[in-house]
Amino acid sequence: MSEIVLVLKMLNHIVEKARDREIFCREDTATEKRVLASFLYHAGLSYRKIERFVERSHVAVHDWYHRLSHLFEVERSNRNTVVVDETKLEVDGEEVYVWAGIDVETFEVIHVDVSRGRSSLDAFLFLRKLLKRCRGKPLIKVDRGPWYDWALETLGCDYEKETFGERSLVEAWFGT
Repeated sequence: MSEIVLVLKMLNHIVEKARDREIFCREDTATEKRVLASFLYHAGLSYRKIERFVERSHVAVHDWYHRLSHLFEVERSNRNTVVVDETKLEVDGEEVYVWAGIDVETFEVIHVDVSRGRSSLDAFLFLRKLLKRCRGKPLIKVDRGPWYDWALETLGCDYEKETFGERSLVEAWFGT
């Protein structure tokens, strides 16, 4: 499945939740646009950058996000499979690593974290926080990064190394 299709599935899932719960009483701005703006803010963009993209004020984007933010919060629940990945970014001239874990079935972003390094210890700290948001221990799918082995074995997790497949979901999330 292409990365764009996976991102659209995630966004459509949140649009459906927003409509089911009747979060917005008027449709003066499409719910899809509101969800996209909220998702972009949740992913790290500022309200002011998003306002140019959705052609609405930063105050409107702020209000939308606060109405929808509970849909981005992750409850502790049973999860069968979680995909995990990390990516390197440069922030103010300094390299950092952003880690993300996504539930394959619900498309929920379970946990996101940032570290200065990409070591087994960094992976362990991220995965430990991620697992606190899961009941039981889900199957964790990771790439072939050597920093995952010790961390997952120490935490007693079942895991698979996968390059494409379901891991494309987390790659798509980073692509946004």
